[in-house]
Amino acid sequence: MQIGKLAQQANVCGLSLRDTLPIEARTLIARADEEKRPLSTDELKHVCDCCGSSEYAIKLLVHYSPILINKARANLLKKQPHLINPGGELYPEHRAQACWRDCEHFMRVITYGVGCNCAEITDKTGMIALMELYQLLHVPVHALLYVLSELKTLTIKKLKKSGHDQEISCLDRAFNDLITALQPTQA
Repeated sequence: MQIGKLAQQANVCGLSLRDTLPIEARTLIARADEEKRPLSTDELKHVCDCCGSSEYAIKLLVHYSPILINKARANLLKKQPHLINPGGELYPEHRAQACWRDCEHFMRVITYGVGCNCAEITDKTGMIALMELYQLLHVPVHALLYVLSELKTLTIKKLKKSGHDQEISCLDRAFNDLITALQPTQA
């Protein structure tokens, strides 16, 4: 089945492939990503220490991610409420829930990138498979891109309050890397 094969190949996080990152950080990121979870406190400390990023800034991102994702989602649905109505691209509810889970996954990977001080977060080959999968499943990528743009603005605003310029710059570029990878290709 093509969907099953694409689902296995689809991969967002490419940080473990970046030989510019310390092997310890790549290993910890690979393990956390495989388990689809944020870095543990000890893992986060180790990654931030070896990559020169702020542990506090990453903890802020992890803590506020669910709140900010909900706010970005609410902004989308305020502008485009038809998406969740019968016939909409995020109807029935399980389709909308899958989209929000993807946003959580994307934010987790972005957080890994900021912790590693590496904005090139995506696995290019894995993202191609993800986009093919999205196309087959009729995922409303335009809505996902809107939520990610909103989430980018909200997370940068949240970090600006704490004055973490390096992390803000990396966060901005990591979102750009992801958003670029999610742009529909012109056939």
